[in-house]
Amino acid sequence: MLEKLMAFIEHKGMLQEKHPLRYLLWEPTLRCNLECLHCSNECTTENTSRLNELTTEEIKNELSSIAMHYDPKEITFVVTGGEPLMRHDLTEVGAFASSLGYQWSITTNGLLLNKNTIRSLKEAHLGSIAVSLDGIEEHHDKLRNSQGAYRRTVENIRRFLASDNPATLSILCCVSSINVHHLGEFVKELMDIGVRRVRFGPIYGAGRAQGELMLSDEELLKLLVFIREERVRQRNRIDISLSDDGYYGAEFECHVRRNLHYCGAGIEWGAILYDGCVSGSTNISRKYNEGNIRNDSFVDIWENRFDRYRRGRETLFAPYCADCEEWILCEGGGFHLLDQYLNGTQECGYKKIRSAYGR
Repeated sequence: MLEKLMAFIEHKGMLQEKHPLRYLLWEPTLRCNLECLHCSNECTTENTSRLNELTTEEIKNELSSIAMHYDPKEITFVVTGGEPLMRHDLTEVGAFASSLGYQWSITTNGLLLNKNTIRSLKEAHLGSIAVSLDGIEEHHDKLRNSQGAYRRTVENIRRFLASDNPATLSILCCVSSINVHHLGEFVKELMDIGVRRVRFGPIYGAGRAQGELMLSDEELLKLLVFIREERVRQRNRIDISLSDDGYYGAEFECHVRRNLHYCGAGIEWGAILYDGCVSGSTNISRKYNEGNIRNDSFVDIWENRFDRYRRGRETLFAPYCADCEEWILCEGGGFHLLDQYLNGTQECGYKKIRSAYGR
């Protein structure tokens, strides 16, 4: 195990130096057809972002430029949001990315996955789709702030699974104090639907996701133990894992997900936001943007900036993480948590687990 850890640490150093782009995230809009209680980006049903969104040609031109400098076959183009299917040019952009050699995927709330959309996504060579479903019906509808959202989303998931669209479907579940005590029931429902992959992620203190929605120390521990046990119990029926957010100590690393915790924001992950700004991910505070493709190319920004992501993390996290014995493995648990640590809306996951154990 020690050899594995040392190799992992050395590999992280190599990645920081070479920063190979492996995931290109695109936030096409902040518009959404829901106003979820736990939205970290505070997306809205209003059209406030529309006027400043990148045009179809702007994002296609940037995809072409990136493909000229890097091998697009080594890059996954990940479309997030807002709700990406509210962009009527989404499949056009996806098909264009595919024609250049990118694999591409989307994350969606699933409400717009009608028969025509499923067919269009197939024709655009979509590789994978992640649908947000936050627990059993009562909990999903409450978190999504929409009565009937669960029923409509599940209906569309069934429609997708029954179609001839070959894209891999997985479920993303945001875990809060509302749904954490009923995850076993939720997993059973997913298996009955025919879902084969689900990833759980605890909400973190950004945007509207604050206050009583946050997991207590004991609830976070309950989530991790549940995932660790269910990964073994259900391994032949459904792939259950924890998101990449957060580091929780040796007793959980490699037991709740395939690999050791690692935040690749600004190192392997780069993001183009709805207005052209460039960041390490779509869920990082806008104060850590590195430029804008309307002024400079993504490639120029990627190659010549991002120092604070690649070499400056320890300094940035020092006010919160100084002297922590787990820093070399944790590195703050994820760049998206930095602002939340500093403004007091987020606690360290590792410390919460130690607290739940009474250590």
